Amino acid sequence: MVNTYIGKNTYDLSRRLDKIQREFIAVHGDLAIERIDASVMDSTNVLQAVQSLPFLADKKLVIIKNISSNNELLERIQELSERTADGVDVYIADQGIDKRKTSYKDIKKHTHVTEFAELRPHDIASWATKSATEKGATISRADAQYLVDRTGGSQQQIEKELEKLALYNSKISRESIDLLTDESLQSSIFSLLDAAFAGDKTKVLKMYRSQRDARVDPHYIMAMITWQLHLIGLAIHAPQKTESALMAAGQSANPSRKALQIARSITAPELERYVNALCVIEVQLKSSITDPDAALELFFLEI
Repeated sequence: MVNTYIGKNTYDLSRRLDKIQREFIAVHGDLAIERIDASVMDSTNVLQAVQSLPFLADKKLVIIKNISSNNELLERIQELSERTADGVDVYIADQGIDKRKTSYKDIKKHTHVTEFAELRPHDIASWATKSATEKGATISRADAQYLVDRTGGSQQQIEKELEKLALYNSKISRESIDLLTDESLQSSIFSLLDAAFAGDKTKVLKMYRSQRDARVDPHYIMAMITWQLHLIGLAIHAPQKTESALMAAGQSANPSRKALQIARSITAPELERYVNALCVIEVQLKSSITDPDAALELFFLEI
């Protein structure tokens, strides 16, 4: 039997594969597992692997990764499915498979496809509460969302943070999250813009200088601000001001939600003025000896 795992949620995909391997090893041992990188193995050898019988075991597990890098093997997917021997389980795992191509249609026709989609921010928060419980800890839904917003929403990152937080105190609180976790740069810059739009000049300068103390380059900060203003612009002008609408335009879920929050507090003419001011700063930095810190601090204060 041939199964195909695709999707951008590499965390859940990897966890599923790891579980399959652990359960297989527990019953059949690890000598009957063959792991193949299709980007460096030709299609003929891959086909030989799936049709060869297991050695000293009653079952064999074959895991094929990076099949999207092997066009010849993609063209022979029907042959791979038909030639897979009884007693051999095959799992193809690749997040790079293009659904627009004919090869995907062949994969869907001749294998069992499971898609691992990225979780939305509120889904990640719900997942985080369950993950904390599995670690013998508790976290409220609101604090789980706070952790997601603070760390950027990556399941891999949140998993690591939850392990650390659970060891510190089984009752995870916002205070322990602030104490033990670092705010992602993306989240920090959104928070900085939040403070600027709220008119909190003291907080703005403190947050900006905190980034500089952490050795974040001012040019990188400006690039992040440019990207976030672009995203806020999409949120302001979108016909439907929803998270799903921005995601349909190619944006990630967590930044989309933050952009929508900020977009409610400013107008299109105001955003245009901020973008123009940032353009002036960029020209100044490229054509003169303007101090980038002074220019960006003045930009935030003018907002």
